[in-house]
Amino acid sequence: MDETLPEEKDLLLLIAHGDELAFAKIVQKYWRNIYSHALTYLKSALMAEEITQDVFIRLWNARSALPEVRKFDDYLFIIARNCIISGVRKKLKTPAAQLETDTEEKLLLPDQQLEYKEHYQLLLNGIELLPDKRKQVFKMSRLDGLTHEEIARELNIHKDTVAQYIVKAVNFLRTYLRSHINNPILIIVLLAGGAPENFF
Repeated sequence: MDETLPEEKDLLLLIAHGDELAFAKIVQKYWRNIYSHALTYLKSALMAEEITQDVFIRLWNARSALPEVRKFDDYLFIIARNCIISGVRKKLKTPAAQLETDTEEKLLLPDQQLEYKEHYQLLLNGIELLPDKRKQVFKMSRLDGLTHEEIARELNIHKDTVAQYIVKAVNFLRTYLRSHINNPILIIVLLAGGAPENFF
């Protein structure tokens, strides 16, 4: 695999110095790929969502090392692989019925479990405040992992309309989350699954 591209190296350097906008761009670039891999192995949209969040939180927490990374794709893949393997192991130890109903079970480090449960529940609460059609589209994008084209076909609407619904949903949810969470990085990660390309 090729080494990290120069423009991506610049983003990684900015992230290492705490640049949240640069981090948001990396999250947006790689979110769907990691989420898709996690969904393939875990067979659960909620679990895949949590694993993907964990990957990017770990990336942010290790940001000081990013300027030294030569192959960012490989670096991120290793983080994702380790998180997915942990998730699969946890799933195998948890009865299927419990996986569907027990929101106490999280695929994060023990000291993060309660915090992530609360933050994720805040996001779900915010989604429920959206107008019906906007809520439906956002859930299909975020929780089901459907593309704009797939959503448009299923709902018989134009894909540009899908994009507009998601942009409006993200704008509302960003404001809603900021009123409850004093952690902009976590908000970036929470919104990434259903966010448009540039949601800042």
